[in-house]
Amino acid sequence: MDRAQLNSITRLARAGALEQAWAQFLTAGLDTRLDDPNALTVHGRLLKDRAAQADGETRDALLNDAIAAYERASHLSRATYPLINAATLALLAGRRDRAQALALETLALIDSDDCAPETTYWLDATRAEACLLLGRKGEAETILGRAVENQPEAWEDHASTLRQFAMIAAEMGWSADWLDRYRPPPSLHFDGILGIAEDDAEARDAIASALHTIRPGNVVGALAAGADIMVAEEALRLGAHLHVVLPCAPELFLQASVLPLESAWEARFAHLMDEAVSVLILDDWQPLSLASIAIARQAAMGLAIRDARRLQSSAIALRVQEPDQEGPSHDDADWMRHGLELRRVVIERSNLSSAALPSTSQATALLTLPTALARELPSGSKRLASREGLALHSFSTITEGARAAQHLVAQHPNARLGLDYCAVSDASLSVHFDRGLTLSSTDIKGAIALSEAAALALTLQIPAANVEPMGSIRGATGELSIYGLFPDRVSGNQLGK
Repeated sequence: MDRAQLNSITRLARAGALEQAWAQFLTAGLDTRLDDPNALTVHGRLLKDRAAQADGETRDALLNDAIAAYERASHLSRATYPLINAATLALLAGRRDRAQALALETLALIDSDDCAPETTYWLDATRAEACLLLGRKGEAETILGRAVENQPEAWEDHASTLRQFAMIAAEMGWSADWLDRYRPPPSLHFDGILGIAEDDAEARDAIASALHTIRPGNVVGALAAGADIMVAEEALRLGAHLHVVLPCAPELFLQASVLPLESAWEARFAHLMDEAVSVLILDDWQPLSLASIAIARQAAMGLAIRDARRLQSSAIALRVQEPDQEGPSHDDADWMRHGLELRRVVIERSNLSSAALPSTSQATALLTLPTALARELPSGSKRLASREGLALHSFSTITEGARAAQHLVAQHPNARLGLDYCAVSDASLSVHFDRGLTLSSTDIKGAIALSEAAALALTLQIPAANVEPMGSIRGATGELSIYGLFPDRVSGNQLGK
């Protein structure tokens, strides 16, 4: 059995790309491998994920099939991971006696001489989960605390455990508040003013104080001279992971948002780019503009939300601003409307330099669709171009574009639709249509193909939107990351590890 293929499918499932993972599993014929414990374990996981999307008899049947796959995998391999999953799913399926029997079997397997090898964290977490299923809450908490203490930065592992324990607590009718102390640190979106001198110690100290209070694990934002760079530097000193989201190519961003302020910022920008865990460039072919900055900001906020959701932690926004700055932006208002925390650091400007940016482009949602369907769009949309039997229509917000596309796909499930979110000017229209043609050429059954900017901005605007990563595709404008907007909310890892 090709372990690399199974690992790839598991990574897709963990990332929330459930439809893609399931399709690859079936295409490879892995659902028929009843003698391979690794294939059975992945099969159990995918069945469990599909059960999270279902209800009634369909949900029960999927849960029971997942339990059977997990149990068979454990009996073939003597592994604790599939066995404890079978136990928890039995509880969710309403088979409490079976859940407790499997929990006892798991504890016996851990203590036996022929248990399959596993990391110390997962053995402790599995033991704690078995104790929880048996009603031994105090013992479970003690063991979980030891596991987290021994591997304090295994955030994704902690998230899987917390997700599993929360489900058990809910099924048992217990409060899950005690799990909060074991959650990974917050994911932070940062954004601030340019007008800070590179040696402004007062601003640096105020930013450091705020970050020491938050103690983020991941920080997401751009790297403009001033507050952005200061926040990123202090976050790295605290051990956080930096994720950079730029609206344009780094050299263009440097020329527009770093060098005009003070020359000393250039080396600091370059160092942070080298230290970043990830760098997302939304458009590498057009210069920086006010519109592209707005889109990148929304995308970065969406990325922080997705990251917090994946890690079972919280999302916090940090704004560094002047004392007389106006109230929250529309994006920040959306952030708070969804119950997310926003903190402010107020400082005086110490650098009167500024960066002039063009405002000729506009942040626009672009929907590419078959020309024959365009007549069904709402009156607020505007046709910009048509080519090859497809039309390009614009919407003033990504939310409007997504809702119009969802209405169309509900009526025409086989229609191929592509939704992009970008800074549009007359000069850039041809390139945007090329991107739209690439998006609409992807075959995502019953879903709308999204660009990464559209997917992340939707996460901010509509947190309940069912958006899944679907890989990438090469088109006329280069490699393009693809997401799918599906009609029903998918619970992802909601049913555990």
